[in-house]
Amino acid sequence: ESGMAAVARATVRAVLEESRDVLLDTAEIDEVAVVVQEACTNAVRHAHGLDPSKRLRVEVVRHDDALEIVVRDEGAPFDVTAPAPLRPDLLLEGGYGLHIMHAWMDEVTVTHDGRGNVLRLVRRYRTAAPEGGALAGRP
Repeated sequence: ESGMAAVARATVRAVLEESRDVLLDTAEIDEVAVVVQEACTNAVRHAHGLDPSKRLRVEVVRHDDALEIVVRDEGAPFDVTAPAPLRPDLLLEGGYGLHIMHAWMDEVTVTHDGRGNVLRLVRRYRTAAPEGGALAGRP
């Protein structure tokens, strides 16, 4: 389960680093990549119940003003509303994925399309144009 999520994280990071129209700096790309890993881990662990026959799909959608990540699973519906305040005893068990998603993304929504969950994660760009600012020096 963690291996697949780590692959998704690395793949999304590579795609974002190579994309000229994704206006995120390195730290922001790292945050989005971590969110993707958490989303995939949650889907495999909770929506799929660790069932290896269930499929997971991650889509990267580039908009003019934001990056959208869509994670589709084949599991039962689940809630992604902002969770209760963090409890330190839960951190050791990995109970912080939703907190990270809400902290680092501008929109976190989930719908169920009949086949599974469709988790939408949107990160708006803080930098308007690639010349200057945090993105200066990126190819």
